[in-house]
Amino acid sequence: MRKLSVALCGALLAGLAACKDPLVVENQNNADVDHALGTPTDLENFIGATYNTVHAGTLGGGNDALNPQMFTMSLENVSGLANFAMGPRGQIPRNPIDNTPNAQGDAGNLRDWTVEHRAARMATMGLAKLKVLTLGSPARDTRARLFAYFSLGAALGNLAMAYDSAAILTPADNFSAIIPMSAYPAVRDAALRYLDSAIALASAAAPPGLSSDWFPLPSTWINGVTVDTGTFLRFARSYKARILAGVARTPAERAAVVWDTVIAYANAGITADFNIAMLPSAGWSVAWPSQQFATGPANWHQLSQFILGMADTSGAYDAWLNTTRLSRVPFTVVTPDNRFPSGGAACPGATCRSAQSAVAVPGTFTSKPYVRNRPSGDQPGDAFGISQYDFYRSRAFVTASSIGPYPVMTAAEIRLLSAEGSLRKADFATAMTKINVSRTAAGLPALAGITDTFAVVPGGTGCVPRVPDIAKNFRGTKCGNIWDALKWEYRMETMYTGYGMWYFASRGWGDLAEGTAIHWPVPWEELLVRRDGIYGLGGVGQIGGAGKGNYGLFNGGVYGW
Repeated sequence: MRKLSVALCGALLAGLAACKDPLVVENQNNADVDHALGTPTDLENFIGATYNTVHAGTLGGGNDALNPQMFTMSLENVSGLANFAMGPRGQIPRNPIDNTPNAQGDAGNLRDWTVEHRAARMATMGLAKLKVLTLGSPARDTRARLFAYFSLGAALGNLAMAYDSAAILTPADNFSAIIPMSAYPAVRDAALRYLDSAIALASAAAPPGLSSDWFPLPSTWINGVTVDTGTFLRFARSYKARILAGVARTPAERAAVVWDTVIAYANAGITADFNIAMLPSAGWSVAWPSQQFATGPANWHQLSQFILGMADTSGAYDAWLNTTRLSRVPFTVVTPDNRFPSGGAACPGATCRSAQSAVAVPGTFTSKPYVRNRPSGDQPGDAFGISQYDFYRSRAFVTASSIGPYPVMTAAEIRLLSAEGSLRKADFATAMTKINVSRTAAGLPALAGITDTFAVVPGGTGCVPRVPDIAKNFRGTKCGNIWDALKWEYRMETMYTGYGMWYFASRGWGDLAEGTAIHWPVPWEELLVRRDGIYGLGGVGQIGGAGKGNYGLFNGGVYGW
C-alpha cells in the first residue's frame, strides 16, 4: 500500500486535513478541510497564517534547518560545532550532503522542505475553499486570494532556491494525492506565476466591500507591519527579483538570468528594509540570533577571516594568505570601512586589537559598526576560518528577548541585485550609482569613471576590497574591481538578514569553496515514501558540487598548502 508523501502529509496535518489510509474507517471527530475551514473566519485566519509558515520555514521556528548550514557553507559564519551540521557543512575540503537515514544534518535537510511545502499546501487549500465560500465581500475574498497566491509563490520560490526539485502544488490538486517532483527551474517558474497573480490582483482597483476589507492587510498577517497596497506590491516584486537571481546554481546559470526583468522588479521593489515585528509568543521569530550569543563568543559563531580580510589595508591579509594553512592565526583587520571598529591611532600596531575591542558597538541594524572585535573568549578552530570578529547588529534584538523589528529582506539586497543586472548589461554608470549608496556610507571612496571590469576600485594601497590574486596563486592580494566591490557591499549589507543571503549569491557568482553542494537533494524520508532512490549531492568532483571558486577556495589555492 502506497502512503502519502511525508511533506504533503505534514502539510495536510497543518491544514487540519486528515492524511487518510484507504483501509482505515473515517473518524468523524477527525478534522478535515470542509469542517476546519467551514466558516469565513476560520478560512480567513487560515490564509492569514500562510506567510507566517513561509517565514517559519526559513528564518523562524528553529535552527536545525538549512540556514545555519548555508551560513558555514558560504563563509557567512564559522563554527566547528556539529550542531545543525554547521561544522560538517563548513569543513574544508567539502564533504557531500549524505542524504541517508540519521546522517549529519538529516533533521535540518528535512525541515525546510516540510515547512515550505506545508505553507504552499495551506495556500492552495485556502484558494480552493475560496471558490465555494465567501468571506463576506468581493474585496475581502480578493484580498485573501492575493495573499494566498503571494505565500504560495514565496514558499515555492524558497524551495526552488534550496532544493534540486520539489512538488509544484496547485489549488486544483487532489489533496490526498502524491504530487510529482519537478526540477527547480519549473518550481521557480511556478513560484513566479503565483507571485504575478498576487501582483495582478493587488494592482487592480479594489473590488466592492468595506474599506476594512481591502488594504492595509490585517496586522497579524505579516506581524506588526502596515502593509498597504504599495508596500505589498514592492515586497512581492522584490521576491520576484530575489528568486530570479537566487535560483541560479552556477555562474553560467546566473549569467543567463533575464537581468532586464530582475532590474525592473528590483527598481519597483522595496526602498527600505522590510522589517517584521518579531514576537515569539505569537509565532513570529528569528531563530539564529539568540543561538549566536547563547554560549559565549565564537563558539557557535565567528566571522570568517578569509572574507573579512578583504577589508584589511595593513598588509596583514597578504601575510595571512602567504602563510601555510595550519600556521595561520587570526589578525586584526585595519580598514577605512566604518562597518568595522576602527581602533584609531592604535591601528595598525601591537595595541590595535585592544583599541578595537574598546569600541562601543550598539548592536542594532541601524547603527555602525556592524561587527565587533571581541575583547576575550576566542575559540579554537580551523586556522583558515577563525577570526577575532563577531557579527553584532542583532545584539540589541537578542537582549530584548528577540522581540522587535528584524529585517527579513533589506533594501540593499534588492538595490544590489539591480546593480548586478546593470553591471551584466555593461551599464557601469548605473551600477556604480547603486553600489555607492552603501559604499560611501561606509566611508569608502565612491566608484567613479569605471568603464570596464579591469579597472580597480579607488583607494590605492588602502583600497577596499582587496581580493586574493590569481597571479600570486592566491597567496597575496590585489585591489578588487567593480564586481568585487558589488560583492563586498552585498555581503556586508545582507549578512545574517534574509534566507541564504551569502550562499545563494556566492553559488551564482562562483565564489563557493570547491565541492560545496550547490543545492540539497529531496530528503530521504520523502524519497522513501515515494519509493524513489535515495541520493546525495556535493563533494569535490562529485555531482552537485561547486567548481573551483574565483578566490582560490580549492586545494592548491588558498587552503591547500
